[in-house]
Amino acid sequence: MNTTSHILQGVWRRPDAGQTNFNSLDHWVDLAKVLERGRFDFIFFADVVGLYGDYGGSYEKYVQAGLQIPSNDPSVIASAIAYNTSDIGIAITSSVIQDHPFNFARKISTLDHASGGRIAWNIVTSALANAARNFGYDELEEHDERYRWADEYVDVTYKLWEGSWDDGALLQDRERGLHGDYSKIHKIHHAGKRYRVEGPHLVAPSPQRTPILFQAGSSLAGRDFAARNAEAQFIISPGPDHARDLIDDTRRRVVAAGRKPDDLKFFQGLHFVIGSTEEEARRKEADLDEAIDLDGMVAHL
Repeated sequence: MNTTSHILQGVWRRPDAGQTNFNSLDHWVDLAKVLERGRFDFIFFADVVGLYGDYGGSYEKYVQAGLQIPSNDPSVIASAIAYNTSDIGIAITSSVIQDHPFNFARKISTLDHASGGRIAWNIVTSALANAARNFGYDELEEHDERYRWADEYVDVTYKLWEGSWDDGALLQDRERGLHGDYSKIHKIHHAGKRYRVEGPHLVAPSPQRTPILFQAGSSLAGRDFAARNAEAQFIISPGPDHARDLIDDTRRRVVAAGRKPDDLKFFQGLHFVIGSTEEEARRKEADLDEAIDLDGMVAHL
């Protein structure tokens, strides 16, 4: 996350910690290069567009701990990472609350062109009341209604990415003076509960058209949404048995949605402390535990 303190609160205080450089573009570009050399599949940016609920009566603890504040927009640095790498995927989080789907689809298509087809989108619905108020809403929408909102949002983006431009519509024919084929570019005329979008999509089809789609919600509504749309789902299960039950249930929903069970891949959230020996790793783990801000962890949870 383009912030100092994402999940493990307090470890930024260690003298060897680098995440206080989160404002530096070089910091993220260098990290992406390291991951690419290590043959990682993608660099993934979480994001929020609001504060968590008050802790101890205010948001003071978040400010003191650097707990996802300040937090920068990851989509802005994605093109720089793309320009400085060649293979690694670049996944960014964007909530349906923060950007109109027409503008978001244009942004993603632009990034997909810039990266040569390496962009992924983590679809979130925002569970933070402060985020809703930041975008002019009086309160946060009810949980399942947020997923109905997401259904229409992705419907608009699909129409723009997949249905607005036919293959071969971009001609760039210098001899005939024809840049595009009008008969192969279509307005989408979307009219729904939340959005009215005429189109056409302003960006010619990118290498992927639709980016790789991530989703992270494990509620029943979240599983159904992932079954219909996602290609990758983040899970945070407390153990293998729980993970197996969650994955089996979600895969059944994938099949019910008319897809193949393996169309959706699952990524368990884990973190690792490594060393040349078990003893070294345990020592490093203890050092990290000493640095953790327990009050900050409680505030986050």
